[in-house]
Amino acid sequence: MVTAKRKKPKSGNYPEEQLATFVREGASPYLISWAILGGKEFMPNQPFSGFDFLDAGSKGITKQSIVNLAEIMEIPMKDMATLLNVTYKTLGRKRKTDLLDSLASSLSIEIANTFAYGLAVFEDQHKLNRWLNKENRALENKKPMELLNTPTGIKMVNAVLTRLEEGIHT
Repeated sequence: MVTAKRKKPKSGNYPEEQLATFVREGASPYLISWAILGGKEFMPNQPFSGFDFLDAGSKGITKQSIVNLAEIMEIPMKDMATLLNVTYKTLGRKRKTDLLDSLASSLSIEIANTFAYGLAVFEDQHKLNRWLNKENRALENKKPMELLNTPTGIKMVNAVLTRLEEGIHT
């Protein structure tokens, strides 16, 4: 079970203001995902296509990118480990510069992409986080956050976000 816990980033590395600016200015979802995962610390150059993320996921992303993602999603690392289908102990042993395997990395990127899409729809990080942690009729009364641990669940959450974007409130 994933639970939300609101907290401010501890590391000071996460540029929350930059992310808010990207969202406000209608930046591409790729750019927003890039910022969520750590910007230049995640990938030296801004991404131009999904292939940049595919390449990053195949090589593995750092634990620091996971920390950034957890901070922006306002969830503890224990819940992030659950979403990534890794044990908290395994994730905890990794140094911030250690790479995750390609499956956990790819799932992290997909979660960041979904979060970026949600930011574009809600235009507010805290409103999105509340929505992610609230039961949703369109998802059989499951919380969207509970579905982010599989590609199928991510697709379902994205489908509901699309409906919201189109003005169909579910």
